[in-house]
Amino acid sequence: MKTILLKATTSKTIAWANGTSTELFIFPEDGDFLTRDFLFRISTATVEAETSTFSFFEGIERTLMVLEGNLVLEHVGRYTKELKTFDQDCFSGEWDTKSKGKVKDFNLMCKKGASGSVQHFLLSPKESKQLELIGAMSFVYVQSGIYNCRGEVLTPGDTLQIQKVVETDIEIICLEKGDLIFVEVEFD
Repeated sequence: MKTILLKATTSKTIAWANGTSTELFIFPEDGDFLTRDFLFRISTATVEAETSTFSFFEGIERTLMVLEGNLVLEHVGRYTKELKTFDQDCFSGEWDTKSKGKVKDFNLMCKKGASGSVQHFLLSPKESKQLELIGAMSFVYVQSGIYNCRGEVLTPGDTLQIQKVVETDIEIICLEKGDLIFVEVEFD
């Protein structure tokens, strides 16, 4: 197993019409979000306007999880879903999607050839969590708290990239109570 700690200070943030987007990881690593030249991307975003229209992303499946706040997603002509903190929705980036609410959210975007899942875990001090590694690549994003994983200290905003080689699980130890986001991605 290979792990790479991506510190919050190395993340790239861009502004968009109603907030910001912070890229945590893009694959391939020389991929480019603006030109949509990537297989998958994980990011956080802020929505700073009370109402917003989502950008059109042709050929991209999205998983959005609210990290802070409440959001109502309206997929026009399909369904409306209210998301509270750590609720999520999976939808096509091609859908006409509108939102109501100011939030911070977590995003997984996958093009054809990639798929993934997003899970939330709340851990207490001294609690450990065995994360089963199913996908080709996994990530742990620290929303809050402090953790130890294989000698690395993870703090809020950090992302741990995990490339499975032989092992099928990894242990995260909580040092200070908080929330983790665990992402699994499978690709061709």
